[in-house]
Amino acid sequence: MRISNPKIKKFLPFIIVFVLVVFLLTRQKNSPLPPPQVEVIPPDKRSAENTEFTLPDLSGNATRLSDFKGNVVLLNFFATWCPPCREEMPMLEELFLAYQHKNFVVLGVANDSQGKTVVAPFVKKYGMTFPVVLDADRGVSLKYRVRGIPVTYVLDRQGKIVGRYEGAADWDSKEAHTLIEQLLQEHT
Repeated sequence: MRISNPKIKKFLPFIIVFVLVVFLLTRQKNSPLPPPQVEVIPPDKRSAENTEFTLPDLSGNATRLSDFKGNVVLLNFFATWCPPCREEMPMLEELFLAYQHKNFVVLGVANDSQGKTVVAPFVKKYGMTFPVVLDADRGVSLKYRVRGIPVTYVLDRQGKIVGRYEGAADWDSKEAHTLIEQLLQEHT
């Protein structure tokens, strides 16, 4: 299409920029994943079963779940080959970044039998800054009754299980933020 009117030609770049800005400002976040629906166990009914474990991190250092006591923990079981796991990683990262300075941590538990050789590049590719541990023999996954992935457990500040979510979810959703804020406000 050719525009011959000089007045329109003069303002065309501004019109295009204006339309683009309006589009970007009015566009809503549309995640293809559902928000997590975690049924929260009341504090007095939460499991006191042993949730403790020790696994190596990507540097080979022993990481214990109890290292994070005092924090609300989102324990995410994943694998690098799992498409839904890959899809939710950016949202887990956003949730972690939003609350990492408020006694909250996402702890990724990688179920890849090849260990660090496949997990380290995955962590780099997805820009994951939250801690990741290696469960190559799936011992911890079995302890937590993880049969398929992703599976996410939510733990309170005492390390007790608050709830569980099976499947990929939009962890940067309003519902996920509300859940984390609610748990952060609980008294220890």
